[in-house]
Amino acid sequence: MKLVATIHEETQDAAINAIGSLPADADVVEVRLDAFGGSCDFRAIRAATAKPIIVTNRGGAPIDADAAIAAGIDLVDVEYGQKATHPDRTVLSFHDFESVPDLQPLLRAMTAFGCAHTKIAVTPHTLRENEELLAAVRPGLTIFGMGERGLYSRILAPFFGSELAFVGNAAPGQISLERAREIYGEDHQLRKPEKIFAIAGNPAGHSLSPSIHNPLFRKRGVRAAYTIASFESFDEIADAFEKGRIAGLSITAPFKEDAFRFARSRGAEILPNAELAEAVNTLVRHSDGHIVAENTDVDGLTILIQPQYPRRAAVIGAGGTARAALVALDSLNIDAVVYNRTPKSGALPLEKLREFDGDLIIDTLPPGVRVEMPAGVPVIAAAYDRGGLQLLHAQAGPQYDLFLEAFE
Repeated sequence: MKLVATIHEETQDAAINAIGSLPADADVVEVRLDAFGGSCDFRAIRAATAKPIIVTNRGGAPIDADAAIAAGIDLVDVEYGQKATHPDRTVLSFHDFESVPDLQPLLRAMTAFGCAHTKIAVTPHTLRENEELLAAVRPGLTIFGMGERGLYSRILAPFFGSELAFVGNAAPGQISLERAREIYGEDHQLRKPEKIFAIAGNPAGHSLSPSIHNPLFRKRGVRAAYTIASFESFDEIADAFEKGRIAGLSITAPFKEDAFRFARSRGAEILPNAELAEAVNTLVRHSDGHIVAENTDVDGLTILIQPQYPRRAAVIGAGGTARAALVALDSLNIDAVVYNRTPKSGALPLEKLREFDGDLIIDTLPPGVRVEMPAGVPVIAAAYDRGGLQLLHAQAGPQYDLFLEAFE
């Protein structure tokens, strides 16, 4: 697999500067000419790096392949349906921004041209459609899903042998080069996974969990891959888990209660933290089909709470993470009061938070929500945009240990 860093800047000069700033482990550079008018000085672009270069004019007129190749450009992106004048220097691309077409006839038609690379980027809406994309991967082919729902296959495709992984911020669902480096490692030498793990949520595209668990699997030498399952309902993710196509799940909003009900209905072994919280953030399926359900948010929060030794804590929110916080506080014999945006489970109105008399606040509200906090009171937040990376890492260790049990 090769990492292709997509440069999508508003001017040619900005594109050249961005190329110069790329880290060494970007294997190939794609310059999106459509970002700055569709044409460029090919020689100036070529002079910006010694790395192989693809030039692309997505949605625009065909690129002058003769001029690009004469200037030393390695590959020209040609959209399927346009003429590829230099097949051996062509990335033949097909894009469907709405759906997933019938793949097999498309593959036969595209590979018949014998181009240097064949790339199919389509828009799945279900987990099954993502799995169809992964099943279609073959040597010499690049194939992946776009958009939030396509992240499942976009992340996994290189593990299944997809040739090029396009990274940056130029396309819907594209992940950053930094995240890709963490997910795929320094040498990009990937093996097809024996087991798949995923973060399940709606939405979950922002999750950094693949950047945590894939390096852990790699360090342990485990043939596993971790991706993002961001879909409309928990049911389709649970079906793939129950049938063994996914071995383990990290659960995020809004599915933690769904996961708890699923675990109960399937006779799973529900560990004490999940039982007390009535919410599950970890599901693992052992090789014999035995299912274990846990809430490692409790472990993570306990780790973060203990050094502060609060006498009284406020919990903001009333969902699964809030209940995990209450379980953690209770285990430490710390008094707690709950505040929420709507009356729920005896919670006080959020505007009352300003009157809170205590020495710790646990904020479990979703990203993007802004709450005025009492001055001088330490805050543990679950949302990334308010410092939630501490909790993410604190709960990931116990979760990873549970995931390893899937190989026993």
